[in-house]
Amino acid sequence: MNPRARHWTAFTILAVCTFFSGASFVTYKASVLAQGPFAAGESSWFISAHNLAPRFLLGTLLLAAVYGARVLQLTGTEWRQAGFMALASFSGCILQNDGLQRTTAGTAAFLNQFYVILVPFWMALLHRRRPGAATLAATVLVMAGVGLVARVDWMTLRLGRGETELLLATVFFSLLLCSINWPAFAANRAERTSAAMFLMEGGMFAAVAAATVRAPVHLTAPFGSLSWNVLALAATLLGTAGPFLFINRWQRFVTPTEAGLLYSFGPVFAALAETVLPAPLGRWTGLEYSNQPLTAALVTGGGLILGANILVQLEEGRSAKAVV
Repeated sequence: MNPRARHWTAFTILAVCTFFSGASFVTYKASVLAQGPFAAGESSWFISAHNLAPRFLLGTLLLAAVYGARVLQLTGTEWRQAGFMALASFSGCILQNDGLQRTTAGTAAFLNQFYVILVPFWMALLHRRRPGAATLAATVLVMAGVGLVARVDWMTLRLGRGETELLLATVFFSLLLCSINWPAFAANRAERTSAAMFLMEGGMFAAVAAATVRAPVHLTAPFGSLSWNVLALAATLLGTAGPFLFINRWQRFVTPTEAGLLYSFGPVFAALAETVLPAPLGRWTGLEYSNQPLTAALVTGGGLILGANILVQLEEGRSAKAVV
């Protein structure tokens, strides 16, 4: 496959991944709600860790089933990449899941896009160059968009706990995305680094769950619920293992900023999915989970964040042409 065809193939695959991973924010929220009856009196950190552990351990089994047991036979460089990604993803995911318990799926998805300004800044720092004017303008747009979506109190400049956690999570996600494109890891095999990352991350979540549980019965009780198991499996296939496998395989054929632009449309799919999916999921699980309206703040703030992505993408395109 020639480089141009490979680039557009990667772009299309990443776009499909974005659609499913964006919509899966609704399943994340639903799985947390479904776990509630089996975690009475437990902390939100326990719920987050316990909710996430099965996703990544299932992801490890999925990759082993697809690629065989040798998928966990890694080189030293692959283990280093997997370890870094596991730490970054663990930190981001547990903050995101805890924050998701305090806000809507659409809001969480849009705030997750704060990394749109972090990735270019990390890359500028790596290459020891100043961020361009478009990146600085995008920063202003993202900050304004985040302020609207997160409902910042402009009198006190305070954020709620959930919104603060979601923004902190993007710092770790931005490092995770940048690490995929680091030249030192270019020869690494995506399926093996993904499997090792999932295994280590699942183990870390399981350890946190075991360390924070107050009633040991809550460690096993959710597994007796059909709805919770189905939601956990859906989250694994649509939002965790499935998309990440493709992202780790194909993102290296697009620029980090192009990837950021694609992923920025995930919140759009999340917000749209949240207008129609929660009610039927609520009826099926027997929990109160209502469809969410597209508020003016969400639409306006989300539009500013999307605009910031476009500015960054245009700047990246001009930089690429200048190098050529």
